Amino acid sequence: MQFYNYNNMNNGSFQNQYDYDLFAARKSEKRALWINASKLGALLLIYSMLNNLMISLYYYIVYAYENHSVTLSYAKVIAYLQGQKELISSSLFIMLGNLFCVVLSLLITVLIACLAMKVNFSQMLKPEKKHIKQAAVWFPACMAINSAVSVIVSFFTAFMGEMGITVPESDMSLSKPGALVVTVQVLYVIIIGPIVEEFIYRGIILTLLKPFGKWLAVFTSALIFGLMHGNVPQAVSAFAGAIVFGLIAVKCNSIIPTIIIHIANNFFASYPDFSQVYDLPMWIYYGIMIIFMLAGVYVIFTKISELKITKDTPSVLTSGQRYRIVFTNVFMIIYLALILLTFVRSFYYANM
Repeated sequence: MQFYNYNNMNNGSFQNQYDYDLFAARKSEKRALWINASKLGALLLIYSMLNNLMISLYYYIVYAYENHSVTLSYAKVIAYLQGQKELISSSLFIMLGNLFCVVLSLLITVLIACLAMKVNFSQMLKPEKKHIKQAAVWFPACMAINSAVSVIVSFFTAFMGEMGITVPESDMSLSKPGALVVTVQVLYVIIIGPIVEEFIYRGIILTLLKPFGKWLAVFTSALIFGLMHGNVPQAVSAFAGAIVFGLIAVKCNSIIPTIIIHIANNFFASYPDFSQVYDLPMWIYYGIMIIFMLAGVYVIFTKISELKITKDTPSVLTSGQRYRIVFTNVFMIIYLALILLTFVRSFYYANM
C-alpha cells in the first residue's frame, strides 16, 4: 500500500509540473507571437501612411517642376493640379507617382524594420542558383490558377452587373501610350512593383509569422495581399495567387522565386500595352499564353503536392489561438479596418 501511494504522489507531482511547464510555454509563445504581430501590423500601417505622405510630397514636386517655384501651401498645390485635368489623368503622371511612392515608402519601412524593430530579412532574401529553376517550374502553375480564378470572377462581376450592382475594378490601361510611358510602366509594373510587393506582403509577413506556423504566415500574407488591391475582382484573384506564392516562398525558404514569377506574370500582363506602342503581333502573346496554360495544368496535376505543408512549425498554442492573436492585435485591426474602408468607398462611389 505504501508503494502504491508513493507512485500516485509522484504521478501527481509530474502532472503538476507538466501543467506548469505547458502554461509557461504557452504564455511565452503567446507573448512572442503578439510582439511579432504588433511589429507586422505597425510596419503595414507605416508603409500605408508613408504611401499617403509620399503622394503629397510627389504633388509638391510636380507643382515645383511645372511652375518653377516652390510653395508650402498644400491647398495651392491641390488647386493647381485640379486645374490640370490632362496632366493628372495621364498614365505618365500616375505611374511616376506610384514609382516614387512605393520606392521611398519601402526604403523607409525597411530601415524602420531593421534598425528599430530588429527584423532580420536576410534568410528570405538570400539568392541561390536553384531559385531560377524553381521559378520556371511554378510560374506556369501560377498563371493557370490566376487565369482560372479571373474567369470565375469575371462571371461573378457580369452576374452582379445584371443585378444592377456595379463591382468596381481597377484600370491599368495606358492613356496616350508612348515610349516614355512604356518605360515607366516597365520600371513600375514589371520590375519595381513586384519587388516591393513581394518584400512587403511576402518577405515581412513570412519572416515575422513563419516561426509560429507556416500556414498562419501563408494565409495572413495572402489575405492582406488580396485585400490591399482595394477591389473585389483583383482581391479574389490576388488572394488565390498569393496562397500559391506563399507556399512557394515557404518551400524555397526565399522570396526570390516569387519575385521572379511576379515579374514574369506582370510582363505578360503588360504585353498588350507594348503591342499598342510598338505594333507587336498579338498572336505571339496568345500562343505563349496557351503554352503556359497547358504547362501550368500539367504542373498542377503532377507537382502541386510538393507545396503541401506536411510538417508545420511546432506550437503549444492551438491554431485558433494563433490566428486570434494575429488578427485581434490592435495594429492589425486598424490596418485591416483601413483596407476594408477602401472596399466600402469603392462600392459606394461605383453604385451612386
